Amino acid sequence: MSSILTTPRIIALSAFIHVTLLLYANHVDTHPERYGGLKYTDVDWRVVSDGAKLIFSPTLENRAQGWLVNKLDLNFGNPYERATFRYTPLLPLLLSPSILHPFLGKLILVVASLIIPILLLRLNQIRNPLFWPTHLIWTLNPFVLNITTRGSPEAIICLLVTALLFSLNSADSTFLSKDRSQPVNGDDVEEKIKIKWETRAAVLLALAVSYKIYPLIYVPTIWATLARRYGWFGWGVWRFGMVTLISMIIVNGLLWSIWGQPFLDHTFLYHLTRLDHRHNFSPYFYPIYLSYFPTQNDISSSWPHSWIKPMLFLLEHPLISFLPQATLMLLVGFAFGSLEGGLELGMFVQTWGFVIFNKVCTSQYFTWFLPLLPPLIPHLHITSRRAILLSTSWITAQALWLGMAYQLEFLGRAVHLWVWAAGLVLVAVSVWVLGEIISAYRPRPVMKTE
Repeated sequence: MSSILTTPRIIALSAFIHVTLLLYANHVDTHPERYGGLKYTDVDWRVVSDGAKLIFSPTLENRAQGWLVNKLDLNFGNPYERATFRYTPLLPLLLSPSILHPFLGKLILVVASLIIPILLLRLNQIRNPLFWPTHLIWTLNPFVLNITTRGSPEAIICLLVTALLFSLNSADSTFLSKDRSQPVNGDDVEEKIKIKWETRAAVLLALAVSYKIYPLIYVPTIWATLARRYGWFGWGVWRFGMVTLISMIIVNGLLWSIWGQPFLDHTFLYHLTRLDHRHNFSPYFYPIYLSYFPTQNDISSSWPHSWIKPMLFLLEHPLISFLPQATLMLLVGFAFGSLEGGLELGMFVQTWGFVIFNKVCTSQYFTWFLPLLPPLIPHLHITSRRAILLSTSWITAQALWLGMAYQLEFLGRAVHLWVWAAGLVLVAVSVWVLGEIISAYRPRPVMKTE
């Protein structure tokens, strides 16, 4: 049985399912009237593909505004002319084959998604074989298959973060001692290998942060991990930081020189003040909704205590949500990153906590921490019954929220408060599950080199 169910065959099966779903998506999108007017493809995909078309089909009114465009007379359009386009131009450039046909662009997302389990299994075989957990959590996970084939570009950031984790572990001398295909002679050679992988990790971190801001949360964990090798302000720490910073300046400086201030405004600055009143999993949803649509009978006017309005005002402020996130990211990063083998745990807890307490939280965000879970499994001292309880509780909490959201979005019922309450239940369950994972974690044993 094990000879039949190999990783190449499972990845081939996953690729077949992906392609089948893409063909199904094309059918549904072409005939939405047969499916209640609904389309399979996510609206984010349409925004990104429209941005790609704007870049490669510029007009006088839709021209990139960077100084380099004017100086060299480059023929680039402005993707930010498309309403709700809040991405780096790297994304529509990468998915530009979608201009020819959406199927081609989505195939790029499929390829990115299928590389992730390869990296995870390469990482895990050094520590502990995790064949089925990796393939069940990612490769054959129906949730991941759906998110990817709907055109949500989360597979790209997940791939960058997975490659970052892989590179950081490859730089670990403990990792290298188990992964040498050829004998390594001398400390100088091993040091060069460490520097090579750390440099790759620094560039990957720069690309990940340039693509989406949130991987910046990993800096405390990475800093603490490097500090165990070099000291808190050792040369290795400075080298990693400088490579990351220079890489970010090069990538984003080039993008800014082409697309100008709109690039900074929409790619980075927008997310600092973003408020989204549409229903989502976030605990900040309802206060933000009330700030957009105040009523005479809302909770702030009917609450008997005077402190509710100042509290709601604070919750509505776009920067307030960063306080619990930033506090958690710093504490978790420095605490777990300082532990032997704590890199995976730190990055996983940071990602989970960031998603839970973010001011906007949608289903796509849950893919961010999935690739970070398989490396933890060998270290979780937890019974199968307990694992099933945790998984079932978290899925049930999501189902509760989805039930409320269905009544709001499809049945038109005024259940905003109940949607918020269901979101708070999901937050509470998520915190409980995360606490159980942390409690069950045991650091990997330090492997001695000969």
